[in-house]
Amino acid sequence: MAKDILKKIAEPSLQVVGYVVLAVMFLYILTPLVWMFLTAFNPEGGPFLELPKEFTLDNFIMIFTGGPIKGRAGAAHPFYMSRWIQNSLFIASVALLLVVTMASMAAYSLSRLDFPGKSLLMTFILLIGFMPSMAKILPLFKLCLMFGFVDNLFGVAVVIASSILPTQIWILKGFFDSIPRELEEQAWVCGCGWFTTLMRVVLPVAGPGIAVVALLSFLGAWGSFTIPLILIRSEDLYPISLGIASVFVHNPGEIGLAVDYGPLCALSIVYAIPSLVIYYLTRKYLMQVRLGKMEVR
Repeated sequence: MAKDILKKIAEPSLQVVGYVVLAVMFLYILTPLVWMFLTAFNPEGGPFLELPKEFTLDNFIMIFTGGPIKGRAGAAHPFYMSRWIQNSLFIASVALLLVVTMASMAAYSLSRLDFPGKSLLMTFILLIGFMPSMAKILPLFKLCLMFGFVDNLFGVAVVIASSILPTQIWILKGFFDSIPRELEEQAWVCGCGWFTTLMRVVLPVAGPGIAVVALLSFLGAWGSFTIPLILIRSEDLYPISLGIASVFVHNPGEIGLAVDYGPLCALSIVYAIPSLVIYYLTRKYLMQVRLGKMEVR
């Protein structure tokens, strides 16, 4: 009887503790996002959470007009944020095209062809994909010097694509494995060549897998920081990730008071939009993914 009473008393207490922990975690995650959103529309935004006296779009206009944005408290270093946006879009778009094209060709070949050493090759590709980027950065940097990829946006996109490619090959191979070979055989009977069969039969059926690879490739390139940090020297070639970090290098200030937070928060919101849009466009394909498999209708 006493145990039942203690159990009834303890259960609500544990629930209350759980709700308190969840509430604290929710506030911990939500507070920086609320600060960023409010500061982006605040003409006098600072490093502290405060309601703006008036809401303005001037911070967003500064980003896209292409003019220099100087730090607060007389900081003289200009930052051209519109160039950062263009650079990030270029790097992410080129990396996406490279990864989708090369991963599709490689995954289809590995799915359909049998040859000696195939298992070893697949294992080698997987190991490369899981190897930390910093473990490969020294030989990659030497190669980039050799091919002129240092301080080159296209070169940065190629290096980022090469780091993303191995895992995307494995993902796409799982999708190609789930496509019945009878579909290709029927196309061959109808007179289609292998390339026509690939383009008009296999790739459309593998659309959900390609959409997933495109999403992951864009997100990986769009948010990349380490590779641009090592390969890019000129500030006008910075992507957004590196540009935001450079603001605090040039305008350290006491607790960041020399930094103009309004445009930076506006840029952070703009930085998040492409990823959200691409996720929205590909969400129906993501829902079709079942452990790398898909239904062929």
